[in-house]
Amino acid sequence: MIQTIEMTDIGNGRPSNQDAYLIKKGKHEGKQCLLAAVCDGMGGLRRGEIASRYIIELLKQWFDEVLPGLIRKKKIDRIQKDLIGLIKKSNDNLLLMSEDTDETMGSTLTLLFVLGEQFFVLNVGDSRAYWFEQGRKYVTTDHTLAQLEVKAGHMTREQARRDPRRHILIQCVGVTKDIKIDCYRGRIEPGMEFLLCTDGFYGRLEEEEIYHVDSDQNEMRMWVEDCFRKVKERGELDNLSCILIKVP
Repeated sequence: MIQTIEMTDIGNGRPSNQDAYLIKKGKHEGKQCLLAAVCDGMGGLRRGEIASRYIIELLKQWFDEVLPGLIRKKKIDRIQKDLIGLIKKSNDNLLLMSEDTDETMGSTLTLLFVLGEQFFVLNVGDSRAYWFEQGRKYVTTDHTLAQLEVKAGHMTREQARRDPRRHILIQCVGVTKDIKIDCYRGRIEPGMEFLLCTDGFYGRLEEEEIYHVDSDQNEMRMWVEDCFRKVKERGELDNLSCILIKVP
């Protein structure tokens, strides 16, 4: 059984927690199934909190009510396409909700879906998914102005980590009419680990700190708690959330 640890914290400088997360597990026709997601809401007052939780509720409903019918068709491509459609629907709905209140609200979204021996990651914004396999590390691409500068060759990744434009999103769910959802596909291997997290979690951790070793669930929780402690001691003001997933 896939092991998971999830944790969120209001942080040192926010009046409310605008992060939201989801873990759903199940078995369908003998295949293990998992949906994990993190969202980092943004907007005036508590609007970001409404946006992130709205996306999570849509995903929860989709997993319970829509996914069983899709799995019977036994095609993960179809599941990925349906989830992308759901994200675009939530984008449209949040835009309408913003029009009604005259307040912009949106959210990042990073999700992992696992079915049997296959997985995919979907990403919009600057929350991240990391995954580790036999010494190789993969990470999603941030949708920020700083990352655009890196892509254009105007700054290094290390410079981008300290550039103020790292906080300026070029897209997220609920703010612009058209969004581009990054998709990553792969196969599940024994011992793989996934880390889904908001920028409040990874922003003050060094790259070499964002890894994990072979361990049981208690040690996984200790690792997450230790990261939260480090981040807060280093002065992080934002909300911080993460989900750690380990394949046996």
